[in-house]
Amino acid sequence: MNLAEILVYTDIRQLHQIANHYGCECNPHSKNELITSLLSSLRHRLTISQEVEQLSKEETHFMLLLFLDKRTVMSLEDLMAKAGIVLESSKEKKQEEARRYIAAAMRRGWIFPAKSKTVGQYQIPLDIREPYLHGWLEKWRTQQALILSGPEAYRDEGTALCDDIMQFLQFLQREPVPLTAEGGMYKRHQQQLFQFLHVKEETLQPQKWRFGYGLHFDLYPDRFSLLYDFCYFHKWIDESGGRVAITEAGNERLQLSYEDQHYHDLIRFWMRLYKRAIPNLPMLVQLIPLIASGGWVTQQGLMDTLLPWIKEFYYDSPVDILVNRVCKMMVHLGLLRVGQDENEQWMYTATYASQTWLRKYNGFTETTILLK
Repeated sequence: MNLAEILVYTDIRQLHQIANHYGCECNPHSKNELITSLLSSLRHRLTISQEVEQLSKEETHFMLLLFLDKRTVMSLEDLMAKAGIVLESSKEKKQEEARRYIAAAMRRGWIFPAKSKTVGQYQIPLDIREPYLHGWLEKWRTQQALILSGPEAYRDEGTALCDDIMQFLQFLQREPVPLTAEGGMYKRHQQQLFQFLHVKEETLQPQKWRFGYGLHFDLYPDRFSLLYDFCYFHKWIDESGGRVAITEAGNERLQLSYEDQHYHDLIRFWMRLYKRAIPNLPMLVQLIPLIASGGWVTQQGLMDTLLPWIKEFYYDSPVDILVNRVCKMMVHLGLLRVGQDENEQWMYTATYASQTWLRKYNGFTETTILLK
């Protein structure tokens, strides 16, 4: 529902709270006057830009979590979870603070109790979301330069990861591959396989600190680890008897030609696999292409903006998470292009996939996957 429709059903007390917040001058006893005044104020570009300007880092974080989520109706638990991502405090204090964020969002006219039989449901006006995101983006572009002329050379991996899944299955089709005591493929087999893949990666020494991002993340490099897990999750490969082999389902997959759905499923799988370690991932995956559309943004620019909203995950610092777990993987998934400027500074820009399918996709509703 749009703001005008929602305001008609809104309790007059909330209308008064919103009017007081924005300093609307009207007859407080007339609901019609309140609605008319609020409509002209809440959707006004100047009002939105001023509101965005006044938000703290934490409030901005909550706003982006709210408006980048494409759901129009959310439960109180959904809103509390978003506030919980923003907050760093004890459980008791977190709940109290989270409710303050929700109350503030109601005063700002961002959320309203939903007109339904289900208690504890809130709706977000359809015509509020985009203006606020645009307002934040305008503010960002006054602080961080969007570079219109890109690097001389850049990398766009497109759907190469999908092609390499087929290469991996074909590799296993020739013969099963023996596994080490740790459960990974021997290095010589990895090296043989990696020669056939579009993106070359180096084999790893087993690293116990690498965990939280998949089944054998401690044994395989980032891109291949995701590829392997995707095949394992879909039961296209099987680990048994000290070896990994292609399954009947894997052979059937090899008979099928490429479809966009296969590519989209791979992106969704990555989101679900990494979301447990990076609760903010759905927001970051939507926000980075938004920032990097129509030009190039430096890695430093992304770090300046996003690091305050990223929490460490065990041995992974916020920088590691942003650079290696998010941006690097978005490049591997064809959601970002990457290049370097004349000062060898990394730069990113959005791809067609991140401007089309990803804009419609809502990672906030995805459940997490835990493979081990």
